[in-house]
Amino acid sequence: MTASLAYRKNEAAILRGDVPDKYTRLLPHITGKRILEFGSAEGVLALLLAKTGKQVTAVEQNNERHDAALALRDAWTRQRILPRNARIDFLIGSAAEASALTQPGTFDTLVAVRMIYYLRDSIDAVFATIADRIPNVVLCGNANRAARHAAGIPHEGLGEFNVYASAPGMRALLERHGYRIVTEITKGDPILVGQKDG
Repeated sequence: MTASLAYRKNEAAILRGDVPDKYTRLLPHITGKRILEFGSAEGVLALLLAKTGKQVTAVEQNNERHDAALALRDAWTRQRILPRNARIDFLIGSAAEASALTQPGTFDTLVAVRMIYYLRDSIDAVFATIADRIPNVVLCGNANRAARHAAGIPHEGLGEFNVYASAPGMRALLERHGYRIVTEITKGDPILVGQKDG
């Protein structure tokens, strides 16, 4: 299976509702009721958000990870970890496709964890669309990838796009698209929160 490393290492605990800090540390920064998540992987963060009463649309393009998210949702529902009235949709697709289909006013916040660098050349086109339609963005980078990029070590063919794993790269992206940075956490995987004024 192509499950993410954090999920593979903690799968048994996650299936019984014991979720690692990697996911829970993001919860205080995700405001608004209607959430769009890009690169939702096995659905852990999306399910945590739905558990708190948020309405979540989680988009993942990897079929195996999408299937794992559906299985996790079923497991949490059976165990009553997730309320039966939880509002969550898991969709297959790319971030570029999802951003193009997003309508203004549909979502309060976009969340993307360890994924925006995979947008490569389309990153600015995707965020130009998002900036017109979603007032809040929460990005989480990848400390290891950012450190390798800063040291000039190429990784996984992403080259220059690994800058978006770092706090400075994510900050530059958000500011370029008119977001004001309201939170920046650099310890561990960096977290950046951007808001549109007005």
